[in-house]
Amino acid sequence: MNSARRLLNGLSSRLPGARLLVCLGLVLAVAVGLSPMWGAEGEGTPVALGFVSLDGTTGIVEFTGEEPLDGVLLQDGPFGAPPEPLGHQLVRLTNVRRVNQGLSPLKAASELKTSAQFHSNWMANHDCFSHKCPGEPDWVTRIVNAGYVNYSQLAENIAAGYQSANDVVVAWMNSKQGHKENMLHPDFREAGGGYAYSGTAYYHHYWTMDFGARNDAQGNPVYPVVINNEAWSTNSLTVQLYVYGQGWANEMRFRNAGGTWSAWMPYQCNKAWTLSSQSGSPAVVYAQLRRGPTVVESSDSIHIPLPPTVSPDYLLFLWVQGSGPTIPGEYSVDIGTGASWSASANRGWIKLSDSSGSGNATVSVHVEGFPTSVGTYTGKITVVAAGMSSEAQVTLVVTSEALERSHVPLLQEE
Repeated sequence: MNSARRLLNGLSSRLPGARLLVCLGLVLAVAVGLSPMWGAEGEGTPVALGFVSLDGTTGIVEFTGEEPLDGVLLQDGPFGAPPEPLGHQLVRLTNVRRVNQGLSPLKAASELKTSAQFHSNWMANHDCFSHKCPGEPDWVTRIVNAGYVNYSQLAENIAAGYQSANDVVVAWMNSKQGHKENMLHPDFREAGGGYAYSGTAYYHHYWTMDFGARNDAQGNPVYPVVINNEAWSTNSLTVQLYVYGQGWANEMRFRNAGGTWSAWMPYQCNKAWTLSSQSGSPAVVYAQLRRGPTVVESSDSIHIPLPPTVSPDYLLFLWVQGSGPTIPGEYSVDIGTGASWSASANRGWIKLSDSSGSGNATVSVHVEGFPTSVGTYTGKITVVAAGMSSEAQVTLVVTSEALERSHVPLLQEE
């Protein structure tokens, strides 16, 4: 503990105005493994965990065991969501641990992600496993260069040889050399992860996770908002927000991208919120906190399912009294979605070939048993998928006059 305090003070004096969290003297906390394989509990292949500190002190410890993450390794996302980056998985899986222990979830900060990805790339490309490889800035400068400035605390974990983000998180959580303390430290508010692979580098797989807390340009703490504990995606528009600012903020309010602000409300850490799909995916939520005249703002995003597409969305049928089929006889309507869907019409004379399905589909639509009096009749088809709906308008025109064909010139824009 004394050496940790000495290291903390030394770093603070070198970086005035900032308190650099070294997590028991092990900001440079390094987890190393050669593609560890796990067997039955207590019988896993030993995994070597090592660390190196700024003063050159090194150490190593071995442990065995397995600690699964209770079914949260893979995250099923909505149709169309891009795959979750492995670096983001580090943040999400770390948040599982933090929340399980009553801690606040970390916000994935783009600057920390940039720094972590840069370092993972550098390690893989230069076959180096260290917090500062030859030719690379030191880890603090690297984070600052990525735009993470005005920080109050920083830390970094790195790992090599592990083939999945889950394996890395398990190893760090089992470490007795400070990695776990970095991941579970209550004062951190943001993090970013990076992963890189090289077939020629010794360990092949290289991982970095940077942690931080910072102030804005005016000196106010940056208080993030976190959607669903920083999940990559959601299949529901109803989400839970975690709002930093306890002990500082008096009021808060929110809005979706393109939307208007809610009314100011008393501050609380947790808030249920309904996302909007109008601006596409990912959906963005903005949060403002207020303390007296001071207002600070943050945002977070999450990939969401989009409403199903229905094409064409306007169907016109013509029928001459006493004639045969309508013109046209039927339409082919394309439904675009990656989810299960249901389709229904609000008029009994609108007939669908299928009323439910899964994924993209084509449904035939025709009319029968419709009103035969001269007039215009309207209805609609509603397609529901993932709790969201789209509509196609249906119009039927019944006439007593024979339809005439005419030809019009094709107009082409110049």
